[in-house]
Amino acid sequence: MNTIKAKQAAIDVVIIGAGAAGLSLLLALDEHNYTGTVKVLERRSGPQNDRIWSFWHSDAVPSYIESIVSHKWSTWSLMTQQGHYLMGHSFYQYCSVRSEHLSALAVERTSAQANIDVLFNCDIASIKAEDDGFIITTSSETLMAKQIIDTRPPALNSNHKGLLQCFYGEEIMLDAAIFEPSTVKLMDQLCRSALGIEFVYILPFSVNHALVEFTCFSIDIIDKETLKKRFAQIIKNIVKQHDYKVVRTEHAVLPMYSINQNRHEPHSDLIYGGIAGGAMRTATGYSFLSSQRWAKKCASALTQRTKLNAAALAPINSLYQKMDVIMLRVLRTDMKTGVTIFERMFERVKAERFARFMTEQATLLDILSVIWAMPKWAFLCAAFGSFFTRTASSNKKRER
Repeated sequence: MNTIKAKQAAIDVVIIGAGAAGLSLLLALDEHNYTGTVKVLERRSGPQNDRIWSFWHSDAVPSYIESIVSHKWSTWSLMTQQGHYLMGHSFYQYCSVRSEHLSALAVERTSAQANIDVLFNCDIASIKAEDDGFIITTSSETLMAKQIIDTRPPALNSNHKGLLQCFYGEEIMLDAAIFEPSTVKLMDQLCRSALGIEFVYILPFSVNHALVEFTCFSIDIIDKETLKKRFAQIIKNIVKQHDYKVVRTEHAVLPMYSINQNRHEPHSDLIYGGIAGGAMRTATGYSFLSSQRWAKKCASALTQRTKLNAAALAPINSLYQKMDVIMLRVLRTDMKTGVTIFERMFERVKAERFARFMTEQATLLDILSVIWAMPKWAFLCAAFGSFFTRTASSNKKRER
């Protein structure tokens, strides 16, 4: 390919991946009336109805995302062998967005714009840095890009210091009215098991329609077949004698440890988004709202033609990152204590404080309330362990 022509045809922004982060950035660019050229590259064949993203409502939710929220619940619950705990709030409702609706919104808002293009069935073969941008080789063509935002999920690290969130679920429909549609079962049947910390997650869309997932926080990857076998036992107890239809399935292994590939990327014009860019709360697995904040900041900088700064675009405040590190150290050290932690959160923290903490919008009093609810000795040990680890690491760097 002629290099001069490639430079003349350079795309201002290439977004790799049409998942939550990639599409949220595309929508944020549209909201900011970005006039540069944008191309989204997605390896899958088209929009998928393969996942649901959930979050607590807050002021950080853009109006266009509000328009595609498929369900809202004003109460959410946790259940262990010790008891049943309920939280609720009229403003901080628990919300869900379907992947197919996010895709449809992105296509609807950008399809008529000449400067934006979304390509499916597009596998990335290579990315090569140039002095003034990147050359991207795909399965069908070669592109020149001034700026790349890579939102593809990172490979799992087997040598991590946190946990893995492994889950398998089915969206089901049946003739019987067995679900309570007003309440999300956030952590049902929560317990410590041989697999790790396990629980059942239920999003009830109606009395006979729900997403039911078996989830486990574990140190090692739990294979899909093991998860499915455990799920089969659980769903049998839920539906009892009733037949049901499976609408779709969900399965994933999510990293519950610190990830931000922007820290290790030598080329400042290649920015990572989504999980790879640090958008996931490591202690919870939630990332949708932080991706919205990141997308807004990223779109604003691109619209102002400001050079993207990975540190300024960090989706999650460092305070929450540090608290999550301590939380994961506690969970990893003693998973039985982990069950107690979640119980205490539901028993002792007000719903609005809990929701603000989960959405990284907590006040100082909210944070102190969460800390006060925790088992003190386990967290003090974890905090000191984290301090000594950082000190030892700093000393090693100075010795070099």
